[in-house]
Amino acid sequence: MREITVGQFVSLDGVVEAPEKWHMPYVDQEMMSAMWSEPADTLLLGRVTYESFAGAFAHLPDDDPVGAQMNRPEKVVVSRSLSSLAWRNSRLLPAGDVATRVAELKSEPGGPITVTGSTTLVRTLLSAGLVDRLSMFVHPLVVGAGTRLFPEEGPQLRLTLARCDVLTSGVTHHMYTVG
Repeated sequence: MREITVGQFVSLDGVVEAPEKWHMPYVDQEMMSAMWSEPADTLLLGRVTYESFAGAFAHLPDDDPVGAQMNRPEKVVVSRSLSSLAWRNSRLLPAGDVATRVAELKSEPGGPITVTGSTTLVRTLLSAGLVDRLSMFVHPLVVGAGTRLFPEEGPQLRLTLARCDVLTSGVTHHMYTVG
């Protein structure tokens, strides 16, 4: 059975929305190394994240370090509105109940699955018990407003801290197992 890891950039007050507005000053080689320490075989993305990533990464050459990491894996996209995908190595998750379809994806042959961004999708997967690990890059700032990963009325989750690394930038990388 394939494992699903959710990777998120999060502010100290729990905001995950629009990290492009607050995350970039913390990006350095140390963070990049931590982000790519466990490469994914498959990226599972919601429509909004897919469209953002495709616009940013699809045209990067394979010899670009970020391009190599983003273009190599298969991209599986959850969307009710898209009918085709232009970013190479991408496919739509078949229509139907998202939790059921993702459980089927987990049972397919292949390596690790990573979900990044895609807050609505992540919440659905957490509620369905389909997430195996949370990889959280907690930034030392308070954003103040924005969507938080864990909704106020969300399910209770039992997490076990597997690892916590403090980066030179002050960002902490927490790896949790779920369940």
